[in-house]
Amino acid sequence: MPNQHGSTRVTQLDGLRGLAALVVVACHAISTLPWVGRVVSNDRSSRLTSPEMWAVFSPLHVFWNGTPAVHVFFVLSGFVLILPFTKSLPGRSWAPYYAKRLLRLYLPAWAALALAVVLMVLIPRTPSPLQSPWADMYVTTPDPGQVFRDALLLLNASTINTPLWTLRWEVAFSLLLPLYVFLALRWRRFWHLKLAIALGLAVIGGVFHIEALTYMPIFAIGSILSAERERIRELTSAWPRVIWLLLAAVGLYLANAEWISPEPPIPGIEAVITVGATLIVLVFLLSGSAKKLGDTSLAQWLGRISFSLYLVHLPIILAAATLLRGVSLPLGLVLGVAASFGVAELFFRYVERPAHRLSVAAGRAVERRITKGNRAAAVAATGPADATSNPRPGTAPSAADVRQAQPQS
Repeated sequence: MPNQHGSTRVTQLDGLRGLAALVVVACHAISTLPWVGRVVSNDRSSRLTSPEMWAVFSPLHVFWNGTPAVHVFFVLSGFVLILPFTKSLPGRSWAPYYAKRLLRLYLPAWAALALAVVLMVLIPRTPSPLQSPWADMYVTTPDPGQVFRDALLLLNASTINTPLWTLRWEVAFSLLLPLYVFLALRWRRFWHLKLAIALGLAVIGGVFHIEALTYMPIFAIGSILSAERERIRELTSAWPRVIWLLLAAVGLYLANAEWISPEPPIPGIEAVITVGATLIVLVFLLSGSAKKLGDTSLAQWLGRISFSLYLVHLPIILAAATLLRGVSLPLGLVLGVAASFGVAELFFRYVERPAHRLSVAAGRAVERRITKGNRAAAVAATGPADATSNPRPGTAPSAADVRQAQPQS
């Protein structure tokens, strides 16, 4: 959908990303409570009261289940980053894209990592029976070597700022984007088969605990859906509202499949979660009612700060819990969540948005250098008169298109 700047943008997906970020925040805050943390730390046999059972082992868990929210992030990244490539723009140069995308990811991540280290120095994390075993897992010290490894965004993140673990896969997808574009835009008639292959790879990854096969196909699913969005829209245009309600219910159920019962989840449950996340994205993309929800002012605001909120919330929540658990852990969590939203807004204004502007400027600078080099080469090869008549090479995705693909998890 063209926005006022002429770029392709699907605004309700911004809102969906914001709602998914809200779910991740709720997941981490609630998991700090002792009775919840025991269960989510793989003690599914822990004795719970009836209300606690309903909160954990029922469809209600989807509202604070961070895992499907991360899968939604990955589907959205695949969908959005492919969008500008579905236009016919021959001669596109990849170098400006890489300059913009990598700065867009790394600069905010480094700032969030620095914030986590500062908070840990000011309020050291310590274990306590007043908080959950899940929260105790994040007790660590900011070792310089580990901080450096976390800053690479190429390895599993430590417990300094654990949400950075998803950026490892966002970076990998961003680096491999040319391959994803090729696969999404070739063999268009076989889009069903491509989706099935991507899901099959995710199943293999889940069953055999191969992280790359678990997560990287999720981006492929989003990429294929992006390339075929108009075809899918035509196929579903006559569907009544009841069908979309049913799909939404099925998507939420599958996304929460890991927590439907106290029984251990089936092998490869991550692929089931991926199917649920994909259905949720499709509902928001194609259903009028879901689009209205995604376009509400609250959802749009959450979408605007979603990357910042995702990056900063956990260190703040853990610091608040450590500081106030002796008085009241629930009070500390409420204040920590509130502070997370405030800091996220400030982080967006003074870190993420400037980083985005810098990334756009860097991309344009790279593009100018490439254009200048191409013209110089043309002059050397054909002479000035012929060189000036050559068309300008294609450019990388617009700044607005790249900005929408804000990573989370």
